Amino acid sequence: MDVSIINKKGIDKGLTLGSELHSIEEVNNRENIVLKMRSGIQVILQAKFAELEELSQEEISYGPSSKVRITGKILNAQGNVMKDFSESPLFIPLEESSKVVHSKDSQLVEVSLRPHLK
Repeated sequence: MDVSIINKKGIDKGLTLGSELHSIEEVNNRENIVLKMRSGIQVILQAKFAELEELSQEEISYGPSSKVRITGKILNAQGNVMKDFSESPLFIPLEESSKVVHSKDSQLVEVSLRPHLK
């Protein structure tokens, strides 16, 4: 899975300090991926193929799902949860991308995810 994290501070003050992290991660079923930026922002992700009961009737086909179920959290430098998408997971088709965005207190954190097979 390709993961990109963009962190921008001071977005409402006209002065923006930004940092980026790009990574390609090998994901094993139900294993946590932890990415940490120099600014202290952490992203914890978990990915697996979507189960049949999580898909609509039109999305069900033979064999494993082509959608990946991704859950996770964005933590600040103190380890406090900024955004939690564990209860409302992302369902991303293979080779397509999706973003999780958190914007609060003049800070923006954007996590781009693109699952693919090796």
